[in-house]
Amino acid sequence: MTDVLSSNDQWSRSTMPGISQPHQHYQKNTRRTVPRLTHDISPRPAPRKITLYRNGDRYFTGKQITVAPQNYINLRHLLQELSSTIDLPYGVRRLFTPHHGAEITDINVLKDGASYVCASFEPFQKIEYTAITIPRATFNIEPSKCT
Repeated sequence: MTDVLSSNDQWSRSTMPGISQPHQHYQKNTRRTVPRLTHDISPRPAPRKITLYRNGDRYFTGKQITVAPQNYINLRHLLQELSSTIDLPYGVRRLFTPHHGAEITDINVLKDGASYVCASFEPFQKIEYTAITIPRATFNIEPSKCT
């Protein structure tokens, strides 16, 4: 039996460069990692300012909101948030274009500066939504003449 210290295979743990060591094979970390994209250059859709009207409401002058499409998975999530913004009895369930009444089915169709009509379950009602203004009350008060 040989002693560990007197054996020919000594375990040299020197970390100094230039000192040769016996052939030692260390297992390298082979775990692959996904590279981080710190400089992601993919274009993000810009936030869009849209004006919303209530379907069939001649006195609602519209509400302007900003929508960032990347914040919503699909149109249904946007409609849920609009339900808290626009007061409708059954919430916002559908969006229409104000001129032709075409239903919006995709969030990426929304355009910056455009107007849309919010509805629950009722069909689109054709009104000039973009022409709705607050009626101004004018009073003709003439000073009374005291004689």
